[in-house]
Amino acid sequence: MSATGHSPLGAVLAITRADLRRLFADRSNLFFLVVLPLLIVFALGMAIGGTTDYRVGVVDDAPSQLSRPVLQRMRELSTVTIVRVGSSGALRDDVARRTLDAGWVAEHEDDTTTFRWYSPNTGDDLELRAVFNAAVEEAGVRERVVGVVADSTGADAGTARAAVEQAAAATPSIEVSTVEVGESGEVVASIRSVLAAGELSLFIFLTSLLGASYLLTTRQLGVTRRMRAAPVPVAAIVGGEALARFTVALLQAAIVYVGSIVLFRVDWGSPPAVVLLCVGMSLVGTGGAMLLGTLGRSQQQVGAIGLLLSLVLGALGGSMQPLEFFPDSLRRVAFLATPHAWMNDAMWRILVDDAGLADVWQAIAVLAGAGTVLLALASWALARTLR
Repeated sequence: MSATGHSPLGAVLAITRADLRRLFADRSNLFFLVVLPLLIVFALGMAIGGTTDYRVGVVDDAPSQLSRPVLQRMRELSTVTIVRVGSSGALRDDVARRTLDAGWVAEHEDDTTTFRWYSPNTGDDLELRAVFNAAVEEAGVRERVVGVVADSTGADAGTARAAVEQAAAATPSIEVSTVEVGESGEVVASIRSVLAAGELSLFIFLTSLLGASYLLTTRQLGVTRRMRAAPVPVAAIVGGEALARFTVALLQAAIVYVGSIVLFRVDWGSPPAVVLLCVGMSLVGTGGAMLLGTLGRSQQQVGAIGLLLSLVLGALGGSMQPLEFFPDSLRRVAFLATPHAWMNDAMWRILVDDAGLADVWQAIAVLAGAGTVLLALASWALARTLR
């Protein structure tokens, strides 16, 4: 490519166009740029919302006065379907294969009933297990009361149980009402928005760093040196490479942003603030990609480092789990070590607390500053290799 008669700006745009053509010529890049982010957003969105229906297995061949009310209490739950199972071994296998979500075995020996709860290793049954434990405790208390009544009055167990049931029925009921803050649909939408925001910061950085291999290839093939001999100013070469990386990062942000709106009608709250956060994160990704592409020695090394850094910093910075769930000490580390924490925290305030541009300007400034520093270091390192 000859730069004779062309302005430095023309050379910058020509280099950017050439890099983008190379990017889109490789069909596998379209998967990582378009398909994978939207698939993850779609999967997370589908996983959020609606009620959970549980299939619960029960092994209880000879129900006792203790196990019978427990079974009745669980049957009253609208989200639970009770499935009779023949043996504890079969129940264990069904829970392990996830054909059943959980279950219990009631074992009777003399006047003692023992319950064993079978739980999946995912922990999805925590709420269900809490209801079951409460039902067992309630049934146990009632049986102890029956025993006290029988002992103190000399009545048989049947008469004592009938008296306790009669007394329980005559006791004034206690009603507990639940006041939900916000409609359930709004809560689901907020969760989806926060998850989409995490994917936004994760993929801007991930796509940028994975693109570092193109800069490395350009250097290894001597393309940049031939451009320098054209002659093309060093500043134009550096600017063209930076603009290409920055364009790809912004394109990735636009795909996740628009895709989440189309798929799940995600409300991004304050679009100007979100756009500026994306610009700041794209600057960080651009600087990191150029630095990695300049200092890297092989495509395997650059790809491995880029993927590892993206996933580790994304996880630490709250892209995979909201920072609000982190302990304070880990949150402090996240803000010190990752740009993701600044973007994700600002996105949480925008999406959950209805913050605007004036409330998240500090995060935007930090991202822009970090991106500028990285970009300056990367530009200096790349310029040195061209002289």
